[in-house]
Amino acid sequence: MNRTIRECIISYLDYESKRQETKTIRLEISKKALAERIGVQRTSLSRELAKMRDERLIEFDSDKIKILYTHDTELMS
Repeated sequence: MNRTIRECIISYLDYESKRQETKTIRLEISKKALAERIGVQRTSLSRELAKMRDERLIEFDSDKIKILYTHDTELMS
């Protein structure tokens, strides 16, 4: 079963949130490396992160992503 880019991002964010014990995740790798880790192009990752920001699911800057969604939220738009 192929997962969408959003599903891959959410899986990564959930994992890092648990590991770092916070909803504001410090990116310890570049967005290019993150894209490679989840198996997508960097531009596709950036576009999906921007969509998620526009939908108020996350906030981000160059080295942090803040999770605003809950798993009760409709995440797979």
